[in-house]
Amino acid sequence: MVYDSLRILSVLEEEKRRGERLGRRARGDLRAAATMRDCGLWLNRDKRIVGSIPGVQIGDVFFFRMELCVVGLHGQPQAGIDYLPASQSSNREPIATSIIVSGGYEDDEDAGDVIVYTGHGGQDSLNKQCEHQKLEGGNLAMERSMHYGIEVRVVRGIKHAGSVSSKVYVYDGLYKILDCWFDVGKSGFGVYKYKLLRIDGQPEMGSSILKFAESLRTKPLSVRPRGYLSLDISNKKESVPVFLFNDIDNDNDPLCYQYLERTVFPVFVIY
Repeated sequence: MVYDSLRILSVLEEEKRRGERLGRRARGDLRAAATMRDCGLWLNRDKRIVGSIPGVQIGDVFFFRMELCVVGLHGQPQAGIDYLPASQSSNREPIATSIIVSGGYEDDEDAGDVIVYTGHGGQDSLNKQCEHQKLEGGNLAMERSMHYGIEVRVVRGIKHAGSVSSKVYVYDGLYKILDCWFDVGKSGFGVYKYKLLRIDGQPEMGSSILKFAESLRTKPLSVRPRGYLSLDISNKKESVPVFLFNDIDNDNDPLCYQYLERTVFPVFVIY
């Protein structure tokens, strides 16, 4: 997956260069999505699909938000909460199916496996909270999903300068909503907050691997890849770094050593 992430980052930069040549008005993603919709090529359009989407794996990366709509991962082109409306629900209550975590709300907290997600509504054009949120629409759907113990799909939007849209979207798996409460946000207005916990037993989050791959690509000597105990045991005494690698056991590193640039033999050794 690290290799795939590195490849994706390279493709992103090429797509951005191509988009800059065509100009900002050339939104090929919107035109392609509209054409596919008119031809009936959108997948998994039934909002009653709760949980995993067939064919979509954890770690899958999408360059444009419209791609999420096309494959049925998140059906809202702009809103952060996608949900099954009460009119289509078997119990006549709205049910949340997916959210996008991208830091669009100032009260969001993202620790990876644990998320404190802010409900939608009440923002101005600068993404600042300007009025109280209401328990309706997606906010109510999140509360109902918590009540019934229904998991939601989580997609993370990650800022990336190499992307035409300045972001990439990564599917990170299923989360359970553990808690819901109404709180006063940083701007002084009431917001709904939801605490989500990632379900155990899933593959590693794709967003973590993508960020790791970006660090490997841009700052290779500042990142410690898996299995590497040290990126330079010579502490810059050599002209090139000397790696220390061990993926066999838990022996972490040599203890109390002094790195010597030259081989030093005892006086009684003939060489």
